[in-house]
Amino acid sequence: MKQISIDNGRTYMTAEEAMPEILDRNLWDVLANIMDDDTRETVHAELSPCSELEFLTRYLELAPSDLVIG
Repeated sequence: MKQISIDNGRTYMTAEEAMPEILDRNLWDVLANIMDDDTRETVHAELSPCSELEFLTRYLELAPSDLVIG
């Protein structure tokens, strides 16, 4: 499973670890914009409606690479 970095690649976390800070810092839209389009759409079709945590967890299971935002 891929992971997410919210500090420009210095550290990586699971979806569960990262989600509180993503929500606190209002990074969800930024995160959605850097997701692989095909994978994001696959997860949307598979799970919607769902929580952000459920979405991100499934996305990282299918993602072609880690997500990095700075």
